[in-house]
Amino acid sequence: MAGKRSGLFTNLAPVLNVSDLAAERAFYEALGLPVTYEGSEYPDFIAFTMDTVHFGIQQAPETNDPPSVLTWQIAVSDVDMAAEVCTAAELDFSMEQENPAPGWRYRRLILRSPSGYRVVLEGPNES
Repeated sequence: MAGKRSGLFTNLAPVLNVSDLAAERAFYEALGLPVTYEGSEYPDFIAFTMDTVHFGIQQAPETNDPPSVLTWQIAVSDVDMAAEVCTAAELDFSMEQENPAPGWRYRRLILRSPSGYRVVLEGPNES
């Protein structure tokens, strides 16, 4: 049965509930993620798509606690370039270096979205 389901799931497209839709949109656009859907059919929803990244944001129906819900991790091909994008967009971030095992070392940028989500831009293995 598991073999039959191997092609069933084709894409992960999470939707984040946000407290300030306009501020979140500006945040992700500043990172370079283009809006690919915004329409009257779903006025409180915006979708972003770039290569293998596909997700949406929607106005939260009630107050939530983003930091306790998830860490939003997005892989980047070049962490230094991601830092330059964040600096140019005047987005506050910190950089961490992780060394989980021999031969496995990477850096990541830690940001906070306007609605409070922890956004991590993780670079490739640098070992």
